[in-house]
Amino acid sequence: MRPIQLALAALATCAVTIAATAQPAFIERKQVSPATARKIVDACIARAEQQKQIVGCAVVDIAGVLVDFHALGGQATFSETAILKAKTAAHWQRATSALEEDVNSKRNGASVWIGDFPRAGGVPIMIDGQVAGALGVGGGGNSEELARFAIEAVLGKQPQSAQR
Repeated sequence: MRPIQLALAALATCAVTIAATAQPAFIERKQVSPATARKIVDACIARAEQQKQIVGCAVVDIAGVLVDFHALGGQATFSETAILKAKTAAHWQRATSALEEDVNSKRNGASVWIGDFPRAGGVPIMIDGQVAGALGVGGGGNSEELARFAIEAVLGKQPQSAQR
């Protein structure tokens, strides 16, 4: 009886080891590069200037870490809201206008409860179907439109939602 138990224990150990090694050791994720982030910010600022708007534009990576930023006219509030909108869009992997709608309709207030900034103007940056970062635009009357324009000017037409 004892040899059978040892054999079964050894077999179970091997099965667990094989299952553990079959899983990948890392996950491949797309990230917006600093050069691409700069191009997106430049496109956003150029469009805002054409429309005679004073805005702040911020690009963050998938973790919400600031990659690039520029503000027109030194507006501190536009600067801060641009960063907050970008971080929120990266965190939720969707446009902040959808979060704002959820909060205003009382459908879902989670983004407020955890300290995010659900106001229109933050848009995820998609690369190969993955969220690779986000652009936030603070100030201006059409901040989300500016964000979408800038991303599409650099990366082309964006899909509606991310693959998770």
